[in-house]
Amino acid sequence: MMARAVAHSSGLRLRAPWHPPRWIHDAPVDPALVLLALAHGPVRVDARAAWFGGPFGALVVPMASVPDRGTRILAEARLPLGERVAAALAWGATEPALRAAATTSAPLSADATLDSALRRWAQSEAARLGLPPGEAAMAAIGDDGQPRPASAEERAALGDAQDILATLAWPRWRGPLLLVPYGVAHPAIAPGQARVVRAALPVLRPPEGGRAGLAVAIGSLALALSAPPAGGWPVWLERGVAGCVHARATGSGIPERAMADRRACAGAPAIATMLAGTVPPDGDLATAVVAGLLHPSRRQRWPDLLELLRHAPPDGAAGAVALAYGLSLERLAAEPGAGAPRR
Repeated sequence: MMARAVAHSSGLRLRAPWHPPRWIHDAPVDPALVLLALAHGPVRVDARAAWFGGPFGALVVPMASVPDRGTRILAEARLPLGERVAAALAWGATEPALRAAATTSAPLSADATLDSALRRWAQSEAARLGLPPGEAAMAAIGDDGQPRPASAEERAALGDAQDILATLAWPRWRGPLLLVPYGVAHPAIAPGQARVVRAALPVLRPPEGGRAGLAVAIGSLALALSAPPAGGWPVWLERGVAGCVHARATGSGIPERAMADRRACAGAPAIATMLAGTVPPDGDLATAVVAGLLHPSRRQRWPDLLELLRHAPPDGAAGAVALAYGLSLERLAAEPGAGAPRR
């Protein structure tokens, strides 16, 4: 008597009797071997089936019968990201799928399958939350818990963040950015949570500070959705971006001469220490350094810097700056009268 694995919508079960095909040469098959193959997880998956290493060859099982199929397909790096995310969303593995979508540094529109899947999910979720249909860049919830149009100041805050971070691969998310006030219970966000970072219909609770505070929060969200390294972006970079976005939103601007003076006063050793992450960064110096890197004449190198930082060791930021910009710390800290830093 022999057994075989049979796929059902409710799972896998062993059924006997079974006459083996000729390629098995009448060798007895222990059901425990089949179960052992299944216990070790599939060696390959796609949206239709999973391949397990069986005792006499591949054991092919429909994905409908595979436990944790969403997690398994997201881990299958041999498949394009869009296919993995689309399948996981279709199977209800929403949160891990949206987290996986945020690991791409390319614009979402570069992957048609990914883009389409995120659009569909965002539209479905917006409908569930009762948000107005359409392609608005921002939606908001009022103090009464009901949807309302985003104000001009809120839309301006989004524009401020996008202006400073213009060289990111936009769009960083699909669907509107949803604003929910603190103190308002809403199904889009848990109580006390400041934001929901995801590549479709992200959510922010606007902080204090009006337009400038919101712009800083949006800039931080955009960085978080730009494939940060496992340990997150360096603190100096996050604080420097926040300082630049805040200056843009308050209308004070980012005067290059004042930023150069600040870098020169600190000096190359202080900048090196800050980039190494050995001490908490000074916010003003971080802003001055990032302002130099995001200067209109040099900002096109910003994506190269982020790509290097994704793979650099924590203390490798100085080397990443030098490689991305061709810029030594001495030149970055040069006196304003010494001329603009080399690009």
